[in-house]
Amino acid sequence: MSFFENTRKPVGIGRKIMAAMMYLGHSPIAKWGLHYLHLSPDAKVLDCGCGGGANIKRLLQLCPQLQE
Repeated sequence: MSFFENTRKPVGIGRKIMAAMMYLGHSPIAKWGLHYLHLSPDAKVLDCGCGGGANIKRLLQLCPQLQE
């Protein structure tokens, strides 16, 4: 399996490399998009995406009452 064929469901040594590359590549656009959300502290949010959970972690920081 080539490195780029390993993007759908990464396995093996390429998994960590691919995950790090995706995080670094997607993080700026995710931060930009979340910047425009104006959520109340008790807002209900749903992360329907894929990834390692960085966006839901940011959403939980924006809505501290969700962690209770």
